[in-house]
Amino acid sequence: MSRIQAAVLIFLGWTAVGIFQAASEMLTTTANWRENLLDKVFCTWAWAMLTPALVFIDRKLAANGVSVFRSIALFLILSVPVTFLNTYITALLLYPFPEVWWSPLRNPGYVVFYFLGGWATYIALVGILQALRFYNNFVTGQLQLERVQKSLVESRLNALRLHLEPHFLFNALNAISSELGGNPALAREMIGDLGALLRRSLDCKDKNEIALAQELAVLERYLAIQRVRFGDRICFKVDVEPEMLAVSVPSMLLQPLVENAIRHGVEGLTSGGTVIVSAKRAGACLEILVSDDGMGLPPGWTMENATGHGIRVTYERLTALYPDDRENCFSIGPRAIGGTEVVVRIPLTGGLLNGTTI
Repeated sequence: MSRIQAAVLIFLGWTAVGIFQAASEMLTTTANWRENLLDKVFCTWAWAMLTPALVFIDRKLAANGVSVFRSIALFLILSVPVTFLNTYITALLLYPFPEVWWSPLRNPGYVVFYFLGGWATYIALVGILQALRFYNNFVTGQLQLERVQKSLVESRLNALRLHLEPHFLFNALNAISSELGGNPALAREMIGDLGALLRRSLDCKDKNEIALAQELAVLERYLAIQRVRFGDRICFKVDVEPEMLAVSVPSMLLQPLVENAIRHGVEGLTSGGTVIVSAKRAGACLEILVSDDGMGLPPGWTMENATGHGIRVTYERLTALYPDDRENCFSIGPRAIGGTEVVVRIPLTGGLLNGTTI
């Protein structure tokens, strides 16, 4: 807003106040309406002239970090000279109109009357300025608090992801090293797949959330390593509704869940097994299932006593990203036909990538 626009708004605002005061007083007095209107409007115009100076003083005090209480004390000291100045300006404006016989320059006995009325108006104006300043400080503080909270959440998410990625890399390198002696060609193929996986993961390193399609591409490189390692012993299936591919999900979400299904579910079985990753819409959520037909959960297993690093970090990331749905965003339980099933629910209202409507 330009200074001219601000000045016009101040002038119009005070004019409206003057007209309102004149209309209110005419309901309770028999004074001539024209005289009364001139008196009230010119009085408020005098305040319109002084308001920019008071606003300027208030902004200077705020910019210099002066507290609200010290500002009020200073404005109280200024109340006497400012109110006398307002009385004098009002008298000058009214002097050309002799019908307003109670003007201070025509009738000095009304100086105290105008001063007391002006002082009350001054106190009200200063109170409004301080209330606006307090409100502005409150809103600014709330915005800063939200930024700090968001920064803390992002820092926590980044820290959790940093815990996750080295853990995955260690497991992958350990799997490759186990093949170096017996099958160097297989180890070289796994190294190539690992390199491709790391390149894809680096593309998403600065993002807490990526499109499900990107997450599946990262998962596919991981599955390529596991297919080389296990051959036909473990079957991997991916079933995703096409319209869900644009939904944003936490980066590096699926890999630790699949890794957990392999290590604790089907890897120990002589006959191997199947790991299935599926994603579909379930009401207002994207529902992702990672299931296996392996050994299942041990007796007495709960999320609280879980020792799996990937599962624990994934749960913490999801609850940090979706605090309003923390009770339903992640669960693990046995499958009806044997094995284990992990369910991840991501709200679509917060999980649409770039505002895409599904």
